[in-house]
Amino acid sequence: MKTERTPLLVHDKGFYKTVLRLAIPLTLQNVMQLLLNMMDTVMLGRLGDSSEAVISAANLANQPYFVYSLFLFGMVSGASVLIAQYWGKNDTDTINAVAGIAMIAAVTVGSIYTLICYLFTPQVMGLFTNSEEVIALGVDYLRIVLASYVIASVTTLLCGVMRSTEQVGIALFTNTTAILINIVLNYILIFGKLGFPAMGIVGAAIATLIARIIELLMVLAYVIFIEKRVKLRIPRMLKIKRTLIKDFIRYSLPVICNETFWGLGITLHSAIIGNMGELPYAAYSVANIIERIGLLAAIGFANATLITIGKEIGAGRSENAYPYAKTMLVLSAGLGAIMSGVVLLIRHPAVNMFNVADDTKAAAINIISVMAAVILCKSFNTTAIVGVIRGGGDTKTAMLFDFVPMWIFSIPLGFVMAHIVELPVWWVYACLMSDEVLKVPFCLRHIRSKKWIRNVTR
Repeated sequence: MKTERTPLLVHDKGFYKTVLRLAIPLTLQNVMQLLLNMMDTVMLGRLGDSSEAVISAANLANQPYFVYSLFLFGMVSGASVLIAQYWGKNDTDTINAVAGIAMIAAVTVGSIYTLICYLFTPQVMGLFTNSEEVIALGVDYLRIVLASYVIASVTTLLCGVMRSTEQVGIALFTNTTAILINIVLNYILIFGKLGFPAMGIVGAAIATLIARIIELLMVLAYVIFIEKRVKLRIPRMLKIKRTLIKDFIRYSLPVICNETFWGLGITLHSAIIGNMGELPYAAYSVANIIERIGLLAAIGFANATLITIGKEIGAGRSENAYPYAKTMLVLSAGLGAIMSGVVLLIRHPAVNMFNVADDTKAAAINIISVMAAVILCKSFNTTAIVGVIRGGGDTKTAMLFDFVPMWIFSIPLGFVMAHIVELPVWWVYACLMSDEVLKVPFCLRHIRSKKWIRNVTR
C-alpha cells in the first residue's frame, strides 16, 4: 500500500503571506535589540585602557537578566502555545484568563528574583568571573538594572499576548522606540554629553532602566486605549478556572523549565569562558554580537511557525500542521546556510569595529569561524523545537530535546577542555555548542512521526 508523500514546500500563497507578516516584524525587533547590544559594546569599548574589563562587566552583569528573561520567555512561550490555539477558536475570554495566570506568575517570580540578586549582587557577579575589577564594575551596573526586571516582565507578557493573536506591529514599534531612546541615552550618560557628567558603565545602566519604563508605558497605552481584538482587561484576566490553571501548568511548565535550564546552561558557558580570563571573555562577548546577526531571522521564523501551526491546530485544521512544519524547516535550513555565509564574510570588518586589543580580535575571529557551522544547525533547531514541536503542543519533548544534550554532553565537555585540557577559547566554544549538532537527527525523527501534533484547547 502506497503512502501519500508530503511535498517539500506547500503551494499556498496565503500561508507564505501569513508567515512573512509574522516573521518580518519579529526579525526586525531582533535587529533592533542587536543594534542596542552592539552600540552598548562599542560605546563601552571606547572608555580607554579598561575597555576589556568594562565590556566584560556589562556582559556578565546582564547574565542574571538573561536567565530571568529566559524564564520569562518560557512563561510567554508556554502561554503562547495555549493562546495561539485558543485564538484559532476565537476564544478571547480564555486568552484573557491565560494572560492573567502568566502575569501573576511572572510578576511574583520576578519580584523574588530581583530581591535575591539585589541582596547578593557581589556573590552573583562572582559566579561569572574572579576578576575584582570586573566584579566591582558589574555590581554598580547590576544594582541599577535590577529595578527594570519586573517592568520588563509585564511588557514582555503583554507583547507576547499581542504577538500570539497576530498583532506583531505593536511590539516592533514600542521596542524599536525604546531601543533608540536607550542608544541616545547611552551616548549622553556614558560619555557625559548635554551637560550630564560622564558616568561610564553606570550611565549605560540608567539608560536601560529609563528605556524599559518608557516601553512599558507605550505598551500599556496601546492595550488600554487602542487594542480591540483581545480586549485585555484586569477583571477578565482574573476570571481564572481551575481547569485552565492545570492546562497552563501542563503545557507551560515544560517550556519554563526548558528555557530556564537552557538559559542557565548558556550562563554556564559565560562562567566557563569568563573564568579563563578577561581576554577570552572579551573575545567571546564580541563574537556573541556577530552570532546574533546570524540568528536574527531564525528566532522570528520560529515564533511565526509556533503561531501559524498553533492557530491551525486550534481551528481544527490539524492536517495542515505537518506540511507547514516541513516547509518552515526547509526554509530555516536555507536561511541558516545563507546567514552562516554572511557571518564568515563580515567577521573581519565587524570585529575591527571594537576598540580592543589585537589578541582579543584574533580570538574573536576564530570563535566566529567556528560559529558559522553552529548557526546552520541552530537555525534549524530553533524552528524545529520552538516553532514546530512546541507550537504543536508537545512541550515536554521540546524541553528534552533542547536542554538534555547541553547538560549531559556539551557543558561537561566544554568545562574539561577549558580548565583541565586548557584549550584556546575558540575550541572551548566549539565544545560548548556541540549539542546543536546532536539535536538535529532527534528533531527530524520526531517531526516525521507527527506525534507532536496535539490540540491543547478545551
